[in-house]
Amino acid sequence: MPDGLAEQVRARDLPISSICQDALRKAVDLAEKKEQIMSDMQAVVERLRGTQDEERQHHVDEGRELGILWAKEYATASELRKVAEGDGEAYEHGVGSTAGIAEFYAEVENSYDPKYQEEHNDAFVLGAREVWDAVKHEL
Repeated sequence: MPDGLAEQVRARDLPISSICQDALRKAVDLAEKKEQIMSDMQAVVERLRGTQDEERQHHVDEGRELGILWAKEYATASELRKVAEGDGEAYEHGVGSTAGIAEFYAEVENSYDPKYQEEHNDAFVLGAREVWDAVKHEL
C-alpha cells in the first residue's frame, strides 16, 4: 500500500483487514461471474456456429438439388456437358445467361444466398455432373 494511503487509513482508524477481505471477496465474486458469463458465451458461440453449419449445409443441399433439377428438366445436352465437364466456370449463378442458368433460377423456388455462393455453386455443378455422368453414355 502506498505510504500516503496508509497514513490516511491510520488517521481515520479504518479496519484494513476487514476492508481488504470485503474488497477481495467482491473481486473474487466479480471474477467468478465473468467466468460464468464467458462460459455461457462459449456455449452460445458453439450453438450459433452450429446454426451456421446447418444454414451452410442447407445451401449446399439446395445447390445440388437445383443442379440435378436443372440438368434433368431444363438443360440442353450441350449446356449440361459444358457445366458438368467444365471446371465450374461455366456455371455462375445470376451472371449473364450462362447455359440458361440465370433464367432457371428466376423460374424455380430457391433460397440462394450470396453468403454461401461458392458452396452453393460447387454443389450445383456437382448435381449437374451426377446427371451428366449417368446419361452421357446414352447420348
